[in-house]
Amino acid sequence: MFAGSLILAVTLMVFAAWLQFNEQRGWGDEDDCKTDLDKQYHKRRSRSRRRTNLMVGICGLLILIAAFVGPGPVWIAAWLCVLLCMVTVIGLAALDVLRTHRYQNAKMQKLMNQRDR
Repeated sequence: MFAGSLILAVTLMVFAAWLQFNEQRGWGDEDDCKTDLDKQYHKRRSRSRRRTNLMVGICGLLILIAAFVGPGPVWIAAWLCVLLCMVTVIGLAALDVLRTHRYQNAKMQKLMNQRDR
């Protein structure tokens, strides 16, 4: 169980760091922010994803602590915090989907209005 916890903890921390690195550097298929709508969306998305990546990294740290502490009250508390953090991450991901959907609808509406002029 110790080795599995170590592998999971390191994997989560490296994954969170990689996601944050890519978010700061920009993903390959992203275009530049051209309009105020784009800038506002990317600012909100970056802030939200920074929080999400931090929570994933904290989960990795909590798993690492639980691995070294071993079974007991601290182990249970650490894993319960991991559970709550992961449920929160899923909720934040759902909100990110809604934010992206609203942004794309607004962008399409703006493009259609420009086309009709």
